[in-house]
Formats: sequence, C-alpha cells, structure tokens
Amino acid sequence: MIGKILGSGQLGKLASFVSPAFFDVMPLRALMGRGRKLVAQSRDGQLLRQIVSERAATLEATMPQLQLSLHVNPPGAASAHDALWRADQIVELYFRQLFLDAPTLLDLRATAFSVDGSVLRWAPAAWIADWSPDFIKQLRALYRGFYTHDDAQFRQALAALSLTHSEDLFREQFGAGQEHVRFEVRAFVDVFHRVFERCKQARTSLHPDFLPLGIYLAALYDHEQELGVPVDVAGAFARATHSAPATQAAAEISRERAKASMERPDA
Repeated sequence: MIGKILGSGQLGKLASFVSPAFFDVMPLRALMGRGRKLVAQSRDGQLLRQIVSERAATLEATMPQLQLSLHVNPPGAASAHDALWRADQIVELYFRQLFLDAPTLLDLRATAFSVDGSVLRWAPAAWIADWSPDFIKQLRALYRGFYTHDDAQFRQALAALSLTHSEDLFREQFGAGQEHVRFEVRAFVDVFHRVFERCKQARTSLHPDFLPLGIYLAALYDHEQELGVPVDVAGAFARATHSAPATQAAAEISRERAKASMERPDA
C-alpha cells in the first residue's frame, strides 16, 4: 500500500526506504485512513495552490533566499560551496515547517529544487501533511528537548509517543555528539528499522502521523545524501525555531562556513 501511495505521487523511490517492520507497529485501519487522506490531498490542486501561496509569504519573511512556486525550474550549475549552503537551507526548511501551525509540504527531494544564482527555488509535489495536534506537539517537544539539551522534555516526548524504549536510537539518529551531521539513507533506514523492532517487542503502536513524517524524513535524507556535505543541524534548528530571518548577512556567513569546510583536507 505504501508503494502505491508513494508511487502515485511520483515519490516512488522513497518506498524503498520503508522497513517491513513498520507495518507491524502501525494499526492497519489507522494506516489505511492516513494513507487515503494523503492521496486525497495530493489530488486537490486548489488546496496545494492555497498552501503554496501561504507558505511562500511566510518564507519570504523568514528565508528570503528560498522561493516557492508551483513550477519546476531547470537545475542550475551548483558548486561545492553552493551544496553546503543549500544543505543548510533544506534542513532549516524542514524544521521551520514543523514549527508552523499550518500544513507541511512534504516534498524535500532534490528534484523539487533548483539553484538560480543566490536563490534556491522550490516546486514541491502535492504531498501535504495536516498534522494531528497531539502528534505535532510531541514531535516539536522531542526536537526542542534534544537541541536545547532539555533531557526531561526529550524523555517526556518519547514517552508520549510510546518510544521510551528507543531513546538511545533517537539520540543516534539526531546526531548526538556531532557538531556537523552527514545524512546517510542507509543509517536512517537502519535506525528506524531497529526502532520498529523495539516497538514490536514492547507491543507498542505508533501514531498514524508517522506515515507522513516518514515521507518527509525520507525526502530530506535522500536530498541531503545527494548533496553529500556535513550540516550544522543544531544551527538550522535554532534559526528555524527562533524565527531568525535568513538575511543576506546570514547567508554570507553560511557560504563562508561552506568555503572553510571545503578547504579542509578532510572535507
């Protein structure tokens, strides 16, 4: 069913990231219902236009170098420095959307983006997540607890999501102890397979919103792995949640960091 859902929206590659154990920890009725909602929203052109218009206005104020539209532009030539800048932008966008009280556009694949000089253009496919309040509240708390080093908040969120048994795996997934993180699809798939196996052993079920979250994360990892550069994820989270505008000065700082990173022998 997941393959059918993803394939129908031209996200078929992401279906290969799904662990078979996922189906053992997601109640079938809830999974089918969430899947049908995703498909229905992907066919609603009016809804997509509305969300794109609203999100474009929001991003203009917070990430002015990112331009959102309904039309894909031919990819421009990108340097290694551009890859580091772009990688930072994509991770910041991932977090910004999760912390907006609005639906999330899930398509962060590389094919949805193109670079035009100093502008990153985004034309996402019609995959939309309208999060359940109880789920998104705890997901935000999970990220906030980790990146602000609030262990109590982090563990409370894990408990609310029935994931207490996988604290070590989520810390591993979030890059604990790493200043900069490299995104690898294989590691992403492996960690979540182990999470699902622990859910099976503990006889816990996951919230159905883990389906769109999985699509969102898979698209992020696929894009970042293609870029192949380290990302300051904690910095991206701070910018996204503190509503700090991505001004020209901030962009230049990001590019200088990229240049320094590429000049290091081990980069």
